[in-house]
Amino acid sequence: MDTNQDKTTTATGTVTPIGNTTRNDAHDKIDKLADQAKPTADKAAAAVHSTVDKVAEQVKPTAEKAEKAAASVHSTVDKLAEKVPAAADRIVSKAHDTVDTVSDNVNSMSDTLGQKAADLNVAYQRLAETGRSYVRSSPGMSVLVAMAAGYAVSKLLGSRRH
Repeated sequence: MDTNQDKTTTATGTVTPIGNTTRNDAHDKIDKLADQAKPTADKAAAAVHSTVDKVAEQVKPTAEKAEKAAASVHSTVDKLAEKVPAAADRIVSKAHDTVDTVSDNVNSMSDTLGQKAADLNVAYQRLAETGRSYVRSSPGMSVLVAMAAGYAVSKLLGSRRH
């Protein structure tokens, strides 16, 4: 009995997929950024309101026109302030979707690579067993083939030395 017959060859290694923890961390970071953007937009709207009020006070001779202009600018600023959170929400939503898509693709690729590694391991074991069985059934022919291959390789490598 050949001592190599009891040995098996296995491929080892680990593939670390992006899990829910990484996905959740990305979602949390996106949510924090969105929460930081809203106060900044509110502060900017308040600053513009304040500036408009100051300008309206400085233009007292045309108070009526200034009040109309201030009201118009206030209305425009309010409309813009309302649109900023909606745009931020859309961006946050798209960022969440992108993180989910990338995470799903990486997990899928990880699963595929794991399956391919297992398939290659099985193919290698079949090839090794085929080679062992050929050597067992024809040991003389195997030695002759090995010698011929060694001679051919030595000639190929030897001819390149100049």
